[in-house]
Amino acid sequence: MAEAGRTTPATGVSGDKYQRILDAAVEVIAERGYFNSPVSAIAKRAGVADGTLYLYFKSKDEVLRTAIDTTFEGFFKQVEAQFQVLADPRERLEYIVRIHLESHSINRSMTVLMQTEMRQSARFIAEFSHHHLVRYIQLVREVIREGQGQGIFRQDVSDGFVAHCMFGAIDELLSSAVFTGREYDAKATARQLLDVLLHGIAPHCVREAQGLD
Repeated sequence: MAEAGRTTPATGVSGDKYQRILDAAVEVIAERGYFNSPVSAIAKRAGVADGTLYLYFKSKDEVLRTAIDTTFEGFFKQVEAQFQVLADPRERLEYIVRIHLESHSINRSMTVLMQTEMRQSARFIAEFSHHHLVRYIQLVREVIREGQGQGIFRQDVSDGFVAHCMFGAIDELLSSAVFTGREYDAKATARQLLDVLLHGIAPHCVREAQGLD
């Protein structure tokens, strides 16, 4: 047997199998749930033998962990690259919201998995997603602190509180998309969400009169 714990894609056909296994794991678990998704079902969906899966991963847990890690790392790299272009904290927040919302259309199975398994399993949160969520919240907090330092955002509110409010709103929108099938325009919704987050729900005329705009 090859190195049991390898999680780095190989080249050529083997690399293709590696990615197919990751994709299959996300699809099967999204459809059937973690505990009802045996390795055999994942291997079958990937078009490989059960033993082939173990050439790349020690267990189903490791397949899922790797799939989630890969998804989050892609997200953070995308944000980091765009931040080289966007300097305004408001634009940075809007970008984070938009690509988070776009995840539903880009990889629906991963979104379903995150919105269902994350709510049903404390172990899933602790072992697979917690450190990514902490990193996500910290990223948003840093942007908010930048805005506070520039006088763009209020300084009398906690950056952590605002970051959790933002994540919670996005999370609920994604849950709605998953559980009700409701579709939305990610770009327009991101702008609306951020406008409410930054300005509240008072009419523009009231905000202007109160000096909030």
